[in-house]
Amino acid sequence: MTSENVTTLRANAPNAKPDRKIKPGMPLRDQIAILSELIKSPPENSRVIEFSPKLAEYVLTELNDKNRPRKPAKIKLYANDLNAGLWGLTGDTIKFGSDGFLKDGQNRLAATVRANRALKTHVVFGIDPRLFARMDIGKNRNGADVFSIQGVRHANHVSVTVRWLLILTSDDPGNRGAQFSNEELLTAYREKFDADRIEQSVDAALAVRKTSHHPVGPLAALHYLFAEKDARKADAFYEEWASGRAKKARAPSRYLQSELVRVSSASNNRMHENVRNAMIIKAWNAYVYGRAVSKAEMQHALSDMMPKIAG
Repeated sequence: MTSENVTTLRANAPNAKPDRKIKPGMPLRDQIAILSELIKSPPENSRVIEFSPKLAEYVLTELNDKNRPRKPAKIKLYANDLNAGLWGLTGDTIKFGSDGFLKDGQNRLAATVRANRALKTHVVFGIDPRLFARMDIGKNRNGADVFSIQGVRHANHVSVTVRWLLILTSDDPGNRGAQFSNEELLTAYREKFDADRIEQSVDAALAVRKTSHHPVGPLAALHYLFAEKDARKADAFYEEWASGRAKKARAPSRYLQSELVRVSSASNNRMHENVRNAMIIKAWNAYVYGRAVSKAEMQHALSDMMPKIAG
């Protein structure tokens, strides 16, 4: 539902007042009208609302723009609790933004629809949409959820890519354990890096993963950094790596893949991220200068410094 439609609905609401209570037995039109007035004129305190399955379905269908992916297991659990009569007022809230859309609570509302049982809960209105990254930070909302809410394609991969970009461009590019808040990741995506180029780099990394099965995040971050040096060569290097079309045994992309497989096999199919990243950078450096790679230069110990990216 567009903001214009929400405005029209509110304008046509039949004398709805924010202090009127929503009850499941009301006609759906009246339930929607009261909810719309509360969204339009947010009260300072929470309101206890009993969402009928039909009202919950309306919210999920019309007022649920760019929310994070639903969690089927949670929905099933909540629905079972509703059917068993185990649900009560816990103080947890369903949240609506000042833009008129649902910000938190879609799994609970989906459970109401699934169980065909009313849900009684506290509801808060007027949340600033810009603050959604700070919501539920004590729960399991992760970076992928935050990027998904923003409508970012490949949200999970983009979130991990941004994290690796922050690591690889820091003073300690070998600090693979560095942690960043959802807000830091989103701010970096919006302000520090080029969002369109990140998505292009994720596409390049996904093509490599189809044949190599390496994790997308660090591959995409490295492609992004290579492209900063030479975008055409970065695309060509990853395309050659993904297709395996390089014929010479010491061609950077071909030798890189064979060494990654060898090192991974020798470590019970586990490879340290810093070793993988360093080997990819070394192969890229050779590719940039149009030369073959040697076995010696592709070695990397964890105590070694991360190589600089050439270009």
